[in-house]
Amino acid sequence: MTLSERFIEKHIAKWEQNLRSKFRPYREKWPSRLFHHAPIDNAVKILKDGNLRSRNDPANKRSQDVAAAGVIDSRSHAHNSARLYFRPRTPTQWHIEGIRKPGECSYGEAAHAPILIMMIFDARAVLKREGIQFCDRNMQLGSAATGDDKEYFKEIPFEKVYHEGPINGDRSIIDHRCAEVLAVSPLPLDQTLQWIYCRTIAERNSLLHLLGSDARKWMRRIQISDDLLVFERKYVFVDEVSIDNNGLVAKFSPRQDRQDVDIQVRVTADDGSLKVDFRNNAMPAMPPPPSTSTKWRFRGKLSDGIYLVEIFVEGHRAYISNMVVGEDVLF
Repeated sequence: MTLSERFIEKHIAKWEQNLRSKFRPYREKWPSRLFHHAPIDNAVKILKDGNLRSRNDPANKRSQDVAAAGVIDSRSHAHNSARLYFRPRTPTQWHIEGIRKPGECSYGEAAHAPILIMMIFDARAVLKREGIQFCDRNMQLGSAATGDDKEYFKEIPFEKVYHEGPINGDRSIIDHRCAEVLAVSPLPLDQTLQWIYCRTIAERNSLLHLLGSDARKWMRRIQISDDLLVFERKYVFVDEVSIDNNGLVAKFSPRQDRQDVDIQVRVTADDGSLKVDFRNNAMPAMPPPPSTSTKWRFRGKLSDGIYLVEIFVEGHRAYISNMVVGEDVLF
């Protein structure tokens, strides 16, 4: 059964009003949207394909499976659906987002998205599609049951789905924060996708680089924005990267606990020669006092030209893009 446009509009209007607040203004923008997060390599495959697909879809070409093996294998009820959340920063996202040290991933090293991309879908366009189902909690829970009509939908406790802050012992809030929308696979992006959010300009450039010839198609929709507050930002990531004849300059957002991190930087010329080859397995993300800079310089003598720049943090690729030294190189 399909939800009517009138019912969907009433739901969105109600929860936009309920969530309107000067303290968490971003939540007001959630009800009109749905969310799907993916590691950058998977996001590239989704965008190149032009569809969000289910786990069991034979055309699903995801590069990395970040689901917790013991959890995902225990229940297959949602494996034939393309899955979205009613909100960002779900408990699932909290467990995988960010560049972590060995042993810090809750469900093993494979359940890890060093660079996470958030896809923002139009809730109106998705919820009115034929075959749409929804679940009031994470589909991997044994108690999860789906519905496809307005009676079920009205029983979803959206005050818990959209909840922020301490749970005061109510474990059900965590479960309901993972409430899902289950779409028939494949879900075409050109009919449903609004925006693609990246944490930083550096990660946006990495995504565009990996998209290759498809970058032009999606460039306008790939944004850096905090208006929906979709990222956790608890672990180190690359914020900015620039290049000149004296080498590379990079700014890192540090871990919340300010631990040192393992950083590797490579700058490769078009003839394959390494012009910058730096590695320090225990350095602060930002230069310590007495330096007043927030950026690190990685020195090297670079002639005008195009270079492949790669940055690895804790052994994970944190940045990749071609960069130009010299204003006249492309002309």
